[in-house]
Amino acid sequence: MQFIQSFFFSSTNFALIALVCLFIFAGCSSIVASTKDIKDSQALQSNPAPTFDPLQTQLATTYKEQLSQNPNLTAAVLVSDGIDAFLSRAYLARNAQKTLILQTYIYKNDIASRILMHEVWLAAQRGVIVKMLIDDNGLDSDLSDIIALDSHPNIEVKIFNPYKNRSRILRYPEMVFDFNRINHRMHNKLFIADDIALIIGGRNIADNYFDQNNNVNFVDTDVLFVGKVAKDARDSFYTYWDFHRSIPVALLPLKSPLKKFKASIEKLKANPEWKHYEREITALSQKYERKDFKVHWGNANFIADNPRKIEDSSLPSPIANALGEILNHTHKNLYISAAYLVPSNEGMKRFAKLAQNNVDIHILTNSLASTDSLVVYAAWERYRSKLIKMGAKVYEYQYHGKGKSKLRDKMSKSKASLHSKSIVFDDKIAWIGSFNLDPRSANLNTESVVVFDNPEFAKVLKNDLVEDMQSAWRVYLDGRKTRWEGEHNGTNEILKHPPDTGIWTRFLKTLSKMLPEDQI
Repeated sequence: MQFIQSFFFSSTNFALIALVCLFIFAGCSSIVASTKDIKDSQALQSNPAPTFDPLQTQLATTYKEQLSQNPNLTAAVLVSDGIDAFLSRAYLARNAQKTLILQTYIYKNDIASRILMHEVWLAAQRGVIVKMLIDDNGLDSDLSDIIALDSHPNIEVKIFNPYKNRSRILRYPEMVFDFNRINHRMHNKLFIADDIALIIGGRNIADNYFDQNNNVNFVDTDVLFVGKVAKDARDSFYTYWDFHRSIPVALLPLKSPLKKFKASIEKLKANPEWKHYEREITALSQKYERKDFKVHWGNANFIADNPRKIEDSSLPSPIANALGEILNHTHKNLYISAAYLVPSNEGMKRFAKLAQNNVDIHILTNSLASTDSLVVYAAWERYRSKLIKMGAKVYEYQYHGKGKSKLRDKMSKSKASLHSKSIVFDDKIAWIGSFNLDPRSANLNTESVVVFDNPEFAKVLKNDLVEDMQSAWRVYLDGRKTRWEGEHNGTNEILKHPPDTGIWTRFLKTLSKMLPEDQI
């Protein structure tokens, strides 16, 4: 007995026992990382995609005449405001009649996502077939509402490239021992209704992507497309849906019951904000039906990586190739809004060629204060001075950014972080999607974009970017020293160090430069 007591209460042995218990628990709380390891074929059965004519759906009705006469043209509506971005998704879910598709990198179980999932659930109740695919790295919990919805017969949810261990603690050793697989993620972001309407851009599904967070909100850009490009996006989605790294959440060992989701919705309905959202969604529906939006028609080209990219980095990147091709034909100006900008040596060669050809280059990215990634900012610093010397106009976003949000006054104390991934070429072509101008998007993650050819729309997007640039820090060189100029605290200031940062933040940024650029 004394031996047993001494063994169990020895600190070393106690830690060992705790670790063993943790691994035993983890073994009971795990999931396969490939459908190739699933022996039960019934576990892989999926609702077949319904066959229908997208032009006969309610969402197509408003522009049915134009869509019928010009089937190869697509309508585009810029959605830069965070609240409008949320309402647009809710509107599509509320008016869908046949199918709903959601593909996202991040899903957080908060108010905006809960309201959106309620609209998705109501759609499923109407008979709409719903499929949702979330990258497991961005799923905040196996007990999320989105997982609970999988129990509805018309809703299917999968997680992409999952961690085998569902214990959060054991994800860290899994990252180490299975780094090559875990390091590749699905970064695509699509919301598709009835194969006719598509929302694409940089936004994930969480409060801080819809201007609803009191601490940090991401300033982003989406575009609502109506037309053939939505079907192209749908086809791309299914290549991911059928990929062996997309695992049905029905196989998760622990899931939140649907009744808990319903109870949370009833509780949320008591919130005064609920009625406000109801009014706003209804108002947006009426606005859409009245054609009150500024709509531009043009050729839309959907481009996406093959999901096999996460296993074979030697695969050609259709997005990077398309970007290079467009840059080769850019002769006047280039406007870039990029949350993460790490050009690499190859990218710098392209910028140098553009500068030599007298292309007017404007670049907006995050400042050290506004970024959510010190390591990316540290890598960006390596290229910033060189770009300025080439003649590029460089801007860095202010952390209290004067964004375009309707709630900016309400959220005046919240931090703003740029999350946009938008480009305008020669005032003619617009580029929108999930692709960051960095090595991770180019080589590690999967991405998707739409290239839209319409000069009027390109100018609208350009004006949107210019508005952000005008309220950002203008970064320039004073000799060999970097300076930041901009309106700050009500006055125009010129600063000698990254604005709104302390010594500790700047030290960590410098330390971050030790990390390999191709892995950030």
